[in-house]
Amino acid sequence: MANELGHLPKVEELNDLDRLRLETWYDKAYSDDNLFRTLANDPATLEMFLSWVGQVYSGESGFDREMIEMCRIRMANVNECFH
Repeated sequence: MANELGHLPKVEELNDLDRLRLETWYDKAYSDDNLFRTLANDPATLEMFLSWVGQVYSGESGFDREMIEMCRIRMANVNECFH
């Protein structure tokens, strides 16, 4: 569902592992895959981001979920991101 928003290139064809990861993204995050497909241009960056997301949103980080959401919204606002 990649759209024309954004200025960075997006990966069109994903390998098997990243296809499975994208399905989880759709299930647990949202149906817009622009961020995922943009990060997939660099496998190390995608791996680092997904590891961070898993740690923060799993509850293992110790951060309060409301604080995490407030930070996510603030970062999106500062970066003029619609997520």
